[in-house]
Amino acid sequence: MSAQPPSVPSPRLGDLSLTAFAERVAARTPTPGGGSVAAYLAELGCALTAMAFRFTSGEKFATVEAALARQVEELERLRTAVRPLVDEDTDAYDAVTAAYKLPKATDAEKAVRSAAIQRALLGALEVPARTLAHATAALRAAGAGAAAVNPNLASDASTGVWCLRSAAEAAFHNVRINAQSLADKALGAQRLAACEAELRSARELSEAAQAVIATKLS
Repeated sequence: MSAQPPSVPSPRLGDLSLTAFAERVAARTPTPGGGSVAAYLAELGCALTAMAFRFTSGEKFATVEAALARQVEELERLRTAVRPLVDEDTDAYDAVTAAYKLPKATDAEKAVRSAAIQRALLGALEVPARTLAHATAALRAAGAGAAAVNPNLASDASTGVWCLRSAAEAAFHNVRINAQSLADKALGAQRLAACEAELRSARELSEAAQAVIATKLS
């Protein structure tokens, strides 16, 4: 009998083309789902806002160029931080699915399965919570540079802010659904309350940045 060829692992989501990533999202599989898309939106928001700020340079913007460059550094730091969460969110939910498939024929197996489910649910909560935190921090950087952004790049800056706002909103929904499934209701409520506060900040930062950018679009 000939040896079976070794299985080839599926490529990580972050290594896929845009088309391939969209095809994976569209497939009738539970992952990648909303959490991975939220993380990708956060990365895109950081990238697009950074691009707009990079074009705020040269003699015309000499008085603000250094300040915008600092915001670009922050946005790039956040973009690097959020990129792995595209895959980590899918991995976290796959762990939940695997935990639910554990045997439950005996009391001992049920206990092991229950504990595994709760660990996995907490992991599935923490990844989008990090996406939310990164998106909020990026919105803070976007707001810090909004008043100075090159008017020719105002629509790009606005789109970047919308991506970050959408990432924050979507990430929060993924936090909430997992928090509600935790057996430890006190822990679930605590994490949900913290993320609700983070989302309020994200909304306020987004609205303030968009209001400033709007003055450059008229």
